[in-house]
Parts: sequence; C-alpha cells; structure tokens
Amino acid sequence: MSKEKWKQEKRVHFVDCCDDGIRDKVCPILEQHFTLIFDSVNPEYVFYSAYGEEHLAYDCIRIFITGENITPNFTICDYAIGFDHLHFLDRYLRYPLYLFYEQDVKRASQKHKDIDEKLLASKSRFCNFVVSNGNADPYREQVFYALNAYKRVDSGGRYLNNIGGSVADKFAFQSECRFSLCFENSSTPGYLTEKLIQAAAAQTIPIYWGDTLATKPLFDGGGGINAKAFINAHSFSSLESLIAHIAEIEADKTKQLAILQEPLFLDSNHIELFEKQFEQFLLSIVSQPYERSFRRGRVMWQSFVEQRYKRAMHLLALEDRIKAPYRKLRQFLRAFWDSLKEKRSHT
Repeated sequence: MSKEKWKQEKRVHFVDCCDDGIRDKVCPILEQHFTLIFDSVNPEYVFYSAYGEEHLAYDCIRIFITGENITPNFTICDYAIGFDHLHFLDRYLRYPLYLFYEQDVKRASQKHKDIDEKLLASKSRFCNFVVSNGNADPYREQVFYALNAYKRVDSGGRYLNNIGGSVADKFAFQSECRFSLCFENSSTPGYLTEKLIQAAAAQTIPIYWGDTLATKPLFDGGGGINAKAFINAHSFSSLESLIAHIAEIEADKTKQLAILQEPLFLDSNHIELFEKQFEQFLLSIVSQPYERSFRRGRVMWQSFVEQRYKRAMHLLALEDRIKAPYRKLRQFLRAFWDSLKEKRSHT
C-alpha cells in the first residue's frame, strides 16, 4: 500500500478570486502532508479573497487572503493572510502579495548582480509607468505628470497610456528603462505589492510610494527593503524636491550604478524567512482537529454581526448585477465615441 493513501483527507475550496497563483502556492504545501479533495459543496476549508461574497455561503473554516489594501475582518474569517503588521494569536500572518510572484521575487533578490556600465547604456528609455487602475490616490497621477514634464515617461499600462497600447511583456518593457515609477494604489504601513519588486527585478531604479514602513528591518516590524536600492518618495517633503532628486540621479551615471548595485532586501534570506512562516501558518491550521480549528465566534453577537454582514454583501451584489448592463453600455459608447474621434483625426 502506497504511503500516499495514509495521508489524511482535507476538503478545500477556493472562491472569490482566490486565483491560480494563490492556489498553486497553497496546495503543494498542504499536499506534502494531506490528500486534498477539491469540494465546492461541503468543504472544510475555504480560501477566499476580497472580490465576492460566495465565501459567506460556507459555514466552515474561512481563510482570507488579500492582495488589496484591506485589513481582514476577523468576525467573518477564522484566519487571514495580508499586508498589515498585526499580531493576533495564531489567526494572522503577514505575507505580502509580491511573494506570490515567485519569478519576480527571485529576479529581484539577484538584481544587484552583473550591473555594469554596459547594462546601463543598453537602457534606451528614461522611465516607465505601467498602471491599469485610474481609481488610485491622486498623488500617483500628480507625480506622473510632474515627472513627465521634466522628461518623457513612457506609460505602458491601460491608464494614461502614451505609447499606442498596453505592453505585452512588462518585464521586457521595464528592462529598457533606467527608472520605474512604481507607486501603489494607496499608502498605508505594510502595503507592499509586486510593483516595487517587479521594477527591481527588471534592474531599473524604482521610484516608490506606498508602504511607509518598507525600509524598516523585518525584525523591527518593517518591510525589510534596502533604502539604498530605490528612491523613496516618502522621504521628500514636496513633489518638487522629489523631481529634483530624480533629475540629479538621471544626470549622474555613477549614482545610477550605485543604486542598481545595492541588493533590494536587507536580509539575504528574505524570501526563505517568509516561505517558512507561510508553511508553518498553513499547517498549523489544517493539522488541528477540524472542530478545534474554528476561531471566529458563531453564537450570540458574533452570529448576529455576521448575519448583518451577509445581508449587506448580498444587497451590494444585487446592486452590482443591476448596474452591470449599464456599465457595459457606457463602455461600448465610450469606445464607439473614441473610434469616431480617431477616424475624424485621420480625415
């Protein structure tokens, strides 16, 4: 009889945009110790994210994983994985989104190696900006326009695009640039996504804004990022002083090389530290007897608050379904109008 048959079965389900990247990270760890049954009807463990309300249909162990700037609601979930620097018994792990981008993280960890004048000379563009979401903190757009006024910033995302269309290969596009404007959608302590990591991986100089604790050491409640490896927009009292600093570095190849040659992470084992914690956190949940794994309250006021939350989420979902056809119509009309304007410009 094979050893595999002796593994205990665990029923799991992934909902609400817990995408393949999350599933591909979680499942191999659990499958080393358990036989996973993917069960959408009667799961024991539901992994979910912030993009829906399907998780509320399951009265089982709920594990929230966020890639957005959202603090977990522990009235609804039993456990959570997010950005915040929280300590909540065995219920929470800080594991930033960028760690799910395994190839980018590995490249970023090695980005300071093989940096020389030849590589720098190969970068034909000044700076890039790759953004698809226009509903962000206004400061991001302000910096883009201010920097673009100094020297052209090539915008390759869907938002504020100025190169004729979205780039197909972000890594290749960023690799052509000396700088990358890589601002988060919003700024709170701990909110550090793939934006800084991908810019560093492409061996550009990141101009970053978002996580105010990014440069503090991991052991001191920070992001563990080397302050010498990027331009930290939080360090400047005004937009003008930030642009002036970028212009100063742009004019000095020696300063550019010095930044590029700095390792991104303060700890050489930065990735390994997080991976070990991630594995331990998952196994601590699933290894317990099922009934002992629950952490959220399910009686009295806890139950009342959850039911109220469910009703609110269902109403929001209904509103979204009602508005969806109008959004599609608006998008169609906007695209139609843009095509008309383009045709007129060529006549």
